Amino acid sequence: MGSSSALLSSLTAATNRLSLAAASSSSFNGSARLLVSRGAPPSLVVASPPLPPLQIRAMKKIQGKVVCASNDKTIAVEVTRIAPHKKYKKRIKTSKKYHVHDPDNTCKVGDIVTVVKCAPVSKSKSFVVAEVKTGRTPSTQLPAPALPSFEPAASA
Repeated sequence: MGSSSALLSSLTAATNRLSLAAASSSSFNGSARLLVSRGAPPSLVVASPPLPPLQIRAMKKIQGKVVCASNDKTIAVEVTRIAPHKKYKKRIKTSKKYHVHDPDNTCKVGDIVTVVKCAPVSKSKSFVVAEVKTGRTPSTQLPAPALPSFEPAASA
């Protein structure tokens, strides 16, 4: 009994003196990390939880204007972006057209729509209509401002 308690106390004193160093495992994706004590027996190795996988969440929702609605269940949406030029840093307006799945054929040319990325519906369609904000039709345009009437002065 005395030898086991002496061994245990010397082991705890040795581990208290040693600092823990973080060492990465040799796994390919680096998802498992180990905290290893220098000189400590393998029973004292503690594994930390794995890191979550890297996820890229770019361009899930975009907003644009419907430029073509003549096809069945397909619309063309033009998305305009403003980005700085790589060399000259001037802000440049760029536009790109996307084919979007419109299952109910509700969109018309000129509508502002929000589209969401989805699994490919066809070779060129990977977006589906999420929200339609109707554009201004010719009948709902703002009226022209009224000008004050000009009446010539009556001469006596």
